[in-house]
Amino acid sequence: MHKMKRVFSIICLLVLSMSAYSAMAQTDAPKTPFPYPTAPDTCSTLESRCNYIVTNFWNNYNIARPITNDADFETAFRDYVNIVKYCHRNIAISSVRDFIFKARSNSANLLKIGKVAESSLYGPYAEYWSDELYTEIAKALSESTNLKAADRNYYKHQVAVISKCPVNGIMPEFDIVLAEGKKSKLSEIEAQVYLVFFTDDNTNSIIDRTRLSTDVAVNNLIAGENIKVIQVKVGKHVAGWADNMPENWINVSSEQVANIIDLRGIPSCYILDKDRKILTKNVSVDDVKSAFN
Repeated sequence: MHKMKRVFSIICLLVLSMSAYSAMAQTDAPKTPFPYPTAPDTCSTLESRCNYIVTNFWNNYNIARPITNDADFETAFRDYVNIVKYCHRNIAISSVRDFIFKARSNSANLLKIGKVAESSLYGPYAEYWSDELYTEIAKALSESTNLKAADRNYYKHQVAVISKCPVNGIMPEFDIVLAEGKKSKLSEIEAQVYLVFFTDDNTNSIIDRTRLSTDVAVNNLIAGENIKVIQVKVGKHVAGWADNMPENWINVSSEQVANIIDLRGIPSCYILDKDRKILTKNVSVDDVKSAFN
């Protein structure tokens, strides 16, 4: 609730005009870790105001110096993200590149930037998913000679899987093992629409599996041959693992997907068209149920 109220306050500041009413509204403005820029009167639209603020957002924060207050930095970065989503794409990319360039010499800062960027732009609970912006940051970290090899490789892997699984791109091929133990590939399964449901043995997977398998709309689509649900158990095939799984699903396992598919968390769903083009990715069972209902 506190996060939502803060986001609302930030957005209100963006759209308020530079009037007496705006000045009065400043008394309810959220506390910021450092002075944020204020768009001038000449910025008459939400996008233009956001463009100005994003371009100048870090002017009063020296990212080249060590970050001494992690909480304040995280607050500022999340506020920045909540404004970035409303600005022009080119402005956002330029701002992120400039920010990373200024931070490039401080390895401790780079790691802190990577951590908060992952949670706010890429992770399963991110306020704003942006593969494009997060890739700018992750790529810079993956190429930084100031970071240890293990840290560079972490971000290099993320850049690789994001690039392989863009929305509107083709789902990468991967090896699967069918429930009965036969080896196959994803491409050997034909469907009009694929719902690829990535799971494991954890409680969340079990709960979401039950909720999805009992959904009337999903089952009607399966019965009408309009969709195939492919449950992919991430990990090594174990005999008998699918014995109690929904019989109208195609239940497979795969050790390969963790290395080539962009999975922000498990369980997670991809929806593909008949050509295996990615229509949406990393959506929850709730999102799937809402879409198909």
